[in-house]
Amino acid sequence: MVFLMTKILNIKDFSVFPGPRFVKLGENSGEDFRDNWLIPALENEDVKVNLDGVFGYGSSFLEEVFGGLVRAGLPKERLLFVRDHLKSDEDPTLISEIQEYMNEALKANSSR
Repeated sequence: MVFLMTKILNIKDFSVFPGPRFVKLGENSGEDFRDNWLIPALENEDVKVNLDGVFGYGSSFLEEVFGGLVRAGLPKERLLFVRDHLKSDEDPTLISEIQEYMNEALKANSSR
């Protein structure tokens, strides 16, 4: 049996100013966070994502990070773990927003 370590991934350590959806649109993009921070962490650890400590999120950043995990082909059990282990004391509504992005991407993915 393989035991994964649980890690808290603080988005504020990536940037306190989350940026646009794609790298080509500017710095601190959702694409960059997903591909270079979140996915590598998920390869070896159970990751709980802490959303606190930043100066706001654009919906495109959040959708690209979390909906993009589905499009990146992560196994469903890893996706569900992330979806169910989000943390925000500052704005708990972010959690339901992200869960909806992930659920929508899962539905779209299953209809292909």
